Amino acid sequence: MNAHVKMQLVDSAVKFTPDGKVAVVDAIKALSASEQAPHIWQWLKHNQPEFADLCDLYDFQENRPEPVVDSEGWEQIEEALLNYILTQNSVG
Repeated sequence: MNAHVKMQLVDSAVKFTPDGKVAVVDAIKALSASEQAPHIWQWLKHNQPEFADLCDLYDFQENRPEPVVDSEGWEQIEEALLNYILTQNSVG
């Protein structure tokens, strides 16, 4: 199976591993257009702890290892992220 992560990114730097896994916080930042991406990721993991199990850590040699996820895992996180964004927009 050769799955690919597809995202529409405008002016956002999203890191990928050599094997195609996406940096979770980068992707959340790009899709949410929020500087609060680390907080959003923590909220998502708190509410759905299984998300942490979908991720691996990858050292991009910038600061510290970051959570990365394959396309199947990202689909699950993305669905929860979109629900989070819709909920936040309806509240605000």
